[in-house]
This record gives sequence, C-alpha cells and structure tokens, in this order.
Amino acid sequence: MPSSRFQLSRVMIVIVAMALVAGLGVAIATSRDAHSGASTTPTMAAAHPKAELPKYVAMGSSFASGPSSNKRGVNNCGRSDDNYPSRVAETMHYRLMDVTCAGSTTSEILAPSKRYHKPAQINAVTADTSLVTITSGGNDVGYIGRLGVQSCVNLAMSGLTPVHCNASRIPAPAPTPADFVKVEQNLIAIAREVHKRAPKARIVFVDYLPVVSAADIVCPGLPLAPWEVLEASVVADTLAGATARAARATGSTLVQASQAGKAHTVCSPEPWLQGFPGRPPYHPTTAGKAGVAKLVEDVLRPR
Repeated sequence: MPSSRFQLSRVMIVIVAMALVAGLGVAIATSRDAHSGASTTPTMAAAHPKAELPKYVAMGSSFASGPSSNKRGVNNCGRSDDNYPSRVAETMHYRLMDVTCAGSTTSEILAPSKRYHKPAQINAVTADTSLVTITSGGNDVGYIGRLGVQSCVNLAMSGLTPVHCNASRIPAPAPTPADFVKVEQNLIAIAREVHKRAPKARIVFVDYLPVVSAADIVCPGLPLAPWEVLEASVVADTLAGATARAARATGSTLVQASQAGKAHTVCSPEPWLQGFPGRPPYHPTTAGKAGVAKLVEDVLRPR
C-alpha cells in the first residue's frame, strides 16, 4: 500500500510539473506575441500619424525660410531644416507645409513669383489648414538688401572688399511712407485670403528681428555709418508697425520678434543675426531661429 501511495504521489508530481511547463509555455508565447504586437503596432501607427496632425502652412521671406548660406537659385528658396517654422512644427506637433522663400515679397505670397518661377505661396493654404505663420514685407521695403549694399560700400571705402561683395552697387533709396502702407495693405489681403480658404485657421504674423537698435554702438560686424544705423532702426520699427496694424485689422495673433530681438542685435553680446559679411549677412543665426520659434510656441500654447 505505501508503495502504491508513493507511486501515485510520483504520478501527481509529474502531472503538476507538466501542467506548470505547459502554462509557462503559454505565458512565454503570449508574452512573445504581445511583444511582437508592441513592436509592429506602433510602427503601423507611426506610418500614419503625420497625416493626422493638424496642418501648418508657413509663408514669407528669408527671415522665415532661414537660409544657412548665400546660395540662391530658381530651385532654391533658402529653406533650412532648422528654420523657425520647422522648429515650431516639431515642438507643437504640426504637419508643416513650408512655402517660405528667400527674396519673396508680400505680392509673391498672393501671386506667382516671376523671378523665382514659384506658385503663389497662398496656394498652400487649404480648408484643412489649422495654423498659418506669415513673415513678410522686408523685401518690399529693401530692409536687408539695402543694409548689405551699404555695408559692402563702406568696407570698400575703408580698403576692405569681402568676397561676394559688389562695391560698385548703389544702395536703393530709403523706403517711403507709401511703401509701408502698401506692405500693410498686402498683409491684410493675405490674412483675409487665408480666412477665405481656411476659415478655422489661426493666423500668426511674425515680424522681423531687428539688425540694430538706435542705441547700438557700431561693432566690426556692422560696418555702417551712425546715420545708417539710425535709418535701419527706423525702417525696422516702421515695418513692425505696419505688421502690427495688419494683425489688429484682421484679428490675427502677433509675435513681436522686433521687440524681443532688440536685446539680440548684431552688436549685442548674444546676437540672433549674423553680421557682415555673413552667410548670409544680417540673417538669423541658429540661436535667432530658435529664439523666434520659442516666441511663436509661447503664443500657441494654451494659457
């Protein structure tokens, strides 16, 4: 009898052990399947999330496209991967349609660019657009181009002629009040057209970083005469004023890079713009692009 009981105990132990092994096998298989699903499901989800993100259209000139070199051409709008629209899209989770183009004017947002053979930037705005940023008007009034020519001429007169500097050029005349009125009218027209195409889109005007402020002391990276510094400051402030009025008239959000940038002009301890000569001169540095992006992100975050 004891022997029979012992045999039964051994059988029970074997049965229990087999059950445990079977259970463990099921658990391992389940775990493997779950792990496999975890690795494939996100991959499938990751294949589609970008299409599901809200659409963001960035329009404007080089202060938005953020060129990282002097290179220009028919097929090159000077868009960099770290420009402020790209940074905003990544941080705030938008699907970016970047149609910014270096050298463009407000008119080339509303109509095709004959110079660069590009379609009107406004064409990127569709009914599903959630956000639009606009940085434009500087080229309408010759803001940066004029400073570049003045700087080149001044260096040549002092006996220095940097590469890519044509000292025989003559600076364009200073912009007139009518030029700024035209910029304001065009910016208003752009915002109204956006509203027509995308009634639910939020419009954010982002004005220009200032190259100088009236209080700046000229440094090696800013080869301008004192009166040219003052003039550049007036142009920047007047352009900012035109942008602000357009934002108010259309109920748009305004990001004042023109104000935040006064602590980061070319001759400041922490400049957000390259000096002269630069690649390209008087355009946002990496720090400048990041600084403007943060200003935009701050107004987009819920309060």
